[in-house]
Amino acid sequence: MKIRTTLLFITLFSCVLLCGTACNRLGRHNQGQASGPSSTNETKEPDAMELHDKLMSSFADDWMERESDPNIYPSYYGGAFIDNDGTFVIAVTGNKEANYQHLIEILGTDNFQVETVQYSYRQMMQVMDRIDSFLFDASIPEDHPVMARFAGAYPDVMDNRVKVMLTTVDNTAINSFKRDISDSPLVVFEQGEIPELF
Repeated sequence: MKIRTTLLFITLFSCVLLCGTACNRLGRHNQGQASGPSSTNETKEPDAMELHDKLMSSFADDWMERESDPNIYPSYYGGAFIDNDGTFVIAVTGNKEANYQHLIEILGTDNFQVETVQYSYRQMMQVMDRIDSFLFDASIPEDHPVMARFAGAYPDVMDNRVKVMLTTVDNTAINSFKRDISDSPLVVFEQGEIPELF
């Protein structure tokens, strides 16, 4: 049970780190805008954080409480991120132009970019749900090849994959994961270490 509690902490800690990284990127982007020239005659374009919040609110009013619920995300939505230039980018599946026009209607601006991806965010979150169910299943022995090597997992929007971090990436762990959790092609395995707990 101690390992499961540790794994839960690691998973939550990883999510917090990812969120912090995204927030830092947004913060730097917003600081850059604040120091730029401004004019009282110009209409202020919404920044990336405002666009993100507006987009998420269009999916569900209570999106903050339901952020990990796959069912709130439309099938065309592949996630969103801020690129290195500070541009808000929305990943979509299917028809890029039709989705772009739909997103302009939702956001009320075209001050963002769209890129096409293979997998939806809903699909990624469904895999994350399966991972969580496995980790919290008390019937899974602690020496299970995945349980013994699991170091974290997260939906990587920029790579459009669910990254599963294992302390040892080998056929035993990969085959066990595919058999007992998910054999989805959107999952990729990477070497990772369990963070030290203080």
